[in-house]
Amino acid sequence: MKVYSSVRAWAQATVLLAAAGFCSGGAHAEDICRPPSMSAPRRPVMQTSHKASPSVSQADYAGSGTSYIQQTQGEAEAPAEEPAEDPWEPATVTDDPFTINNWLAPKDSWAANNNIKFGGNFIQSYTFNFDSPSDRFNGPVTWTDRSNEYQLNQAYNWIEKSTSTETSDWDIGGRADLLYGTNARFDTAGGLEDNINKGSSFYALAIPQFYGEIAYKSTKTKIGHYISPVGYNTVDSGANFFNTLPYTFQYGEPFTHTGTLTTWTVSDALSLGGGVTRGWDSFDRSNANTSPNLGYIGTANYKLSDKTNVAYVNLWSNEANQGGTYSSRYAQTFVLYHTFNDELSYIFQSDFGTQDNALANGQTAQWYGINQYLFYKTSDKVTWGGNFEWFRDDGGFRVGGFLPSNAPSPIRGLSPARSGFDGNFYQITVGPKWTPMNNVMIRPNLRFDWSDTTNGIGLRPYDDGNKSHQTILGTDLVISY
Repeated sequence: MKVYSSVRAWAQATVLLAAAGFCSGGAHAEDICRPPSMSAPRRPVMQTSHKASPSVSQADYAGSGTSYIQQTQGEAEAPAEEPAEDPWEPATVTDDPFTINNWLAPKDSWAANNNIKFGGNFIQSYTFNFDSPSDRFNGPVTWTDRSNEYQLNQAYNWIEKSTSTETSDWDIGGRADLLYGTNARFDTAGGLEDNINKGSSFYALAIPQFYGEIAYKSTKTKIGHYISPVGYNTVDSGANFFNTLPYTFQYGEPFTHTGTLTTWTVSDALSLGGGVTRGWDSFDRSNANTSPNLGYIGTANYKLSDKTNVAYVNLWSNEANQGGTYSSRYAQTFVLYHTFNDELSYIFQSDFGTQDNALANGQTAQWYGINQYLFYKTSDKVTWGGNFEWFRDDGGFRVGGFLPSNAPSPIRGLSPARSGFDGNFYQITVGPKWTPMNNVMIRPNLRFDWSDTTNGIGLRPYDDGNKSHQTILGTDLVISY
């Protein structure tokens, strides 16, 4: 009876979220896959693409933090000339929906003439956990972390002046993003959000980006606070295919950096980048868990063919360890994106990270894994996706508890006792991305998690520490504007 009631609640939530979307105005749903000057920022590797991509340089999207492969992917997601009939598709809405950019920067206005753009999205979700854990947490699954309850995940807004050197050698721009919701707890940079959200519980405020950008010929340089160009997923949940996230993103990669990043368009196929940062999720040195000195970031993106793109990012910095000091941390990601045809595409991602003297006993910790995604487009409104992940936390240094570790204690997450899992984690996620209207996206998905590890006090990762596996059924509604 408890399972039936919870499933019914999940189904009702899906219907209500969908109904809310049909009654809303907003920007085109495909804005989520637009070029970065018109969309929320993304990480360096993509959403789903279903066609061979045109040549796009890193400098073309670096201003908004969008990845090279995500960018080419987004441009490929044009509606099919003859979309297949699909029972999920409602009647086409002919009137253009309201967009905040058309309101604040209409054609021929000062803002439009100066290439200033506005945008955002609103995301709410419901996640049903078949085990109904008493602590209401989906184990170490974060962002959509609360089980059997509604979450306002994010109200995300941004303003950007993108840069271009098409008519002049120089240009100046910048970007600022603001995020409110339950997702903001996880996008916490030491010395920034931990000073803002001191009285918060599950809902918080985050500032994922605020930076200036200088463009000169084939280079663009960000100076300030920006979203990390690492991996496939990004801080703005609306830019990801699924609303639930893999372990590699949650525990294996930084979310933001503070510092500089210069990207150089070497050719139509190759772009390179590099810069100095404050390390992982660090704004300044005011917090004991933030990096005490500068680190390094490097990027490379290469178009192998019209159907295949690769991206590589590596990072180094000194980061906090369990011994209360700082030690050397290195991480890298590699992503390959390939389109087989107009309907089918594939993504491969590998991650590797290591930190010296990371554990309380002085030993080195490592984390690494593989993500694979397969996407199939059935029509211009529906794409089905699948994700299989293996992630190993060798030493139990990363998975569990609340990350980032510098989050203030009033901002609640999974208990720190639910950490120290030295072993393997696996997950499979399947589901569609459905855009029934221009400004609406709905992402129902079924996720299976399992692990082979128990921590030092005998707890397992799921169901209040009692199980080595869990199944969750989630859905969310994305309204872009």
